[in-house]
Amino acid sequence: MWRKFVISLFAAIYLMTAAFNVFAKDDVIFDKSHLSTGIIRVNYNGQSSSKLKCMVQKQSNAYYYDLASGDSFPLQFGNGEYTIAILENVEGKKYRIIKKDTVNLQLKNQNDVFLTSIKLINWNENADAVKKAKELTRDSKTDMDKVIAIYEYVTRQIAYDNKKISLIGPDYMPVIDEVLKDRKGICYDYCSLFAAMLRSVSVPTKLIMGHKNDIETYHSWNGVYIKEKGKWLTIDTAYDSILLQRNLPVSMIKEDGQYKADKEY
Repeated sequence: MWRKFVISLFAAIYLMTAAFNVFAKDDVIFDKSHLSTGIIRVNYNGQSSSKLKCMVQKQSNAYYYDLASGDSFPLQFGNGEYTIAILENVEGKKYRIIKKDTVNLQLKNQNDVFLTSIKLINWNENADAVKKAKELTRDSKTDMDKVIAIYEYVTRQIAYDNKKISLIGPDYMPVIDEVLKDRKGICYDYCSLFAAMLRSVSVPTKLIMGHKNDIETYHSWNGVYIKEKGKWLTIDTAYDSILLQRNLPVSMIKEDGQYKADKEY
């Protein structure tokens, strides 16, 4: 469902230290003021015609993101020391480090990182999707009540768009209010919208990318933490929406063995 989004960057990236010939010393700012929520923000003032990426690394885990100034990136690998680096494209798929720093994450509750607004799950209190989430959960007494209310809305009100995947590029990022307005999207849209709505009502939610046992193409789904159960549940709104469109039965909670995760945000 979402093959184009994740391109194997890791084998292609060529990292080399280099002189700061594009950015002056203070052009890149790693904003650590939001570490208490589990995110790092990156601001820069330098001028470059080359593509930039941000690397977030903890031990053997490393994720690479396209970078725009002011982007927020999650530190989702748990507490400990992270390396944050800005990479500049040299040629083709080769990149070099132009600036890096380290941060030490020490969250009291490590699930808090899955409540924040980040590049892939971009939301704020003024978003129509967030207002809808609060409306839907106004009478909810538990986190499970919130999840069910938002799940029912997303799976029944958003239709899977079979044409969209051929019209977007590898740098595509969902805009949750556009998905809500259009009432259609691909699996990535479903997951970003579902995660944003749940995070806005204080339910920790992951956006996960990888493979499902009965889907040939790359796929995305959500992990949702239910406080009263004390565990993460696997929920696949795009998959269930398609079943509902075909008048087939669905089960909100999926078996973990049906899914293999490559990335979690």
